[in-house]
Amino acid sequence: MAPTWTPGLWLLGCLLLVPALWGQDLSELSDCSPGWVPVSGGCLGFFPWELSWNRAEAFCRRFGSRTHLASVHSEEELQAVADLLFSRSGDASEEELDEEVWIGLHRPLRSRSWQWSDGTAVAYNSWHRASFTRRRACAALQDATDFTTWEAEACSDRKPFICKSLS
Repeated sequence: MAPTWTPGLWLLGCLLLVPALWGQDLSELSDCSPGWVPVSGGCLGFFPWELSWNRAEAFCRRFGSRTHLASVHSEEELQAVADLLFSRSGDASEEELDEEVWIGLHRPLRSRSWQWSDGTAVAYNSWHRASFTRRRACAALQDATDFTTWEAEACSDRKPFICKSLS
């Protein structure tokens, strides 16, 4: 018996073949929401609204139980975050981003240890300088270092923020 042709298989083949023909790496195809960018293990979304750290974390959580303020686990991931921030600030529809941006690193009340809001381990850090004061228990990426280092800030400060959805 000869193989039968089915439109579903033909369409699936086209969806896989067309990006390859245009030179697009199939790994670039993602399940990220519009405006979010794929990174290793998830998607990043930048939000220019200025919120306190706690409100920014609560906003990120609206996207699902696996979405928090962004955690950063490597230099490559930090560069992806910085690239996203530069791409958003370079957009003619947005003002230039010239301030700190909240990430998910924080020191819970009565704790001496920093942790990521998504519960992942703190195995990588990029502190700008030692700034571990009692009143500064939340971390923000520093615009002065092109968003490649972070510094402890007062959690009540209002800043733009970046969310990360874990896959």
